[in-house]
Amino acid sequence: MHRKTGIEKKIRALLHASASVSRRAPYSLTVLAGGGSDRVFYRVTVAGESFVVLSPSGSHADIRPYLSVGTFLAQCGIGVPQIIAADLVHGLVLMEDLGDNSLYKLLHEARSRSTVMALYRDVVAALAQLQTQATPRMQECAYLRNRSFGYEALRWETDYFLECFIRQYCGLSPANEEALDTELHLLATSLAQEQRCFMHRDFQSKNIYIKNGVVRMIDFQTATCGLPHYDLASLLKDAYFILDPQERSTLLATYHEELASRGGISHDRQHFADVFERAGIQRNMQALGAFAYLSCQKGKHEFARYIPAALHSLQQALAGISDYPCLTATVSKARTVVENRRT
Repeated sequence: MHRKTGIEKKIRALLHASASVSRRAPYSLTVLAGGGSDRVFYRVTVAGESFVVLSPSGSHADIRPYLSVGTFLAQCGIGVPQIIAADLVHGLVLMEDLGDNSLYKLLHEARSRSTVMALYRDVVAALAQLQTQATPRMQECAYLRNRSFGYEALRWETDYFLECFIRQYCGLSPANEEALDTELHLLATSLAQEQRCFMHRDFQSKNIYIKNGVVRMIDFQTATCGLPHYDLASLLKDAYFILDPQERSTLLATYHEELASRGGISHDRQHFADVFERAGIQRNMQALGAFAYLSCQKGKHEFARYIPAALHSLQQALAGISDYPCLTATVSKARTVVENRRT
């Protein structure tokens, strides 16, 4: 109660500081379901209109990256929540309420695969728009200007996977660590060489919303400059909702068509598909590290339910590429541990 009372006072002050809602008083405050981060989102209803307030963890949380990227994307015509006001001292952001129709929710409510594919086509088009409209202007955003998702970031993700998922969650030690490290080095090196663009970095179904038929996106504060395949793999190899290989292939073709229609860079489709599979391996490892960390270290045990799907996607991709035998063997052992836990 003390926490809620304190936040109510801060939110009320933020509302009063906003010209658009200054004459109204909030009459309800609801905590929205959280995700993997420690941030808290509140829905504030004021005179029949609702807003969302972001409250990052920590008393001196830095919300400037969120404000900087959010403002930049809005200027680029990208579907992000309108930022109405901010309190830099307490780390609060008052923004537009996108509603409850996340892509995750809509996909799980869909009654047919044709509805699923229609939703994905709209989101793939929004991703192509994001990459083609935001990339040429990234130097306009001071926060993004020197950010890059290259070799070091890729290796951090695979180290995260090995530590949190393989060692801590599965209790395994890779049989040949030196050979495995070489494989992960080669994977990161190959991905780091690809052409880069604006990268959301967590472009998955729980961070995408549909409001009034328009695709909107959240959780963009860790955006960077990285390979285009990563966000696409985050979407199409998402452990929260499983696509079959043919559906994924169809959506890859849709992505290329959308890029072409927007005058985007044309990729060699076979090369792009090959890199997409490797980016999927990278992304699935990152997701498994995150699911294990959130479940074991943060006590958010609900994330463990997504581990089997991410592991299956990772094994599926590795089965089609012969360059990573040590990684394949390590993942196979992890699959046995995960399956034994479920029985």
